[in-house]
Amino acid sequence: MADKAWKANERRFARAVGVERIPVTGERHGADFEDGIACYQLKVRKSIPTWLWAWLSGIQGTGQRKGKAGVLVLKRPRAKDAEAVVILSWQAWCDLHGQPTATPEQGEAA
Repeated sequence: MADKAWKANERRFARAVGVERIPVTGERHGADFEDGIACYQLKVRKSIPTWLWAWLSGIQGTGQRKGKAGVLVLKRPRAKDAEAVVILSWQAWCDLHGQPTATPEQGEAA
């Protein structure tokens, strides 16, 4: 039986950072995949606010002209600065991420 689209996406994104998708066994605690520096949960949605794409596109253009990653930071009014979220393209993340790193559970020495 072929993978569902969401599962295929999780596998592809996990492999982009050098790991495998975590099977749904009750032990993943919301993480679809993880590497040596992050736990990831991938959501594929038909609709994402157009303003987010417009803002991200704008800062990506600025970053590209300067040879840097374009990063969008979103913060709710009256929220603590530490609660703001960072948004960047997957390609920018992979570029910043560097070479794929494995977690100790994947067999590499810690």
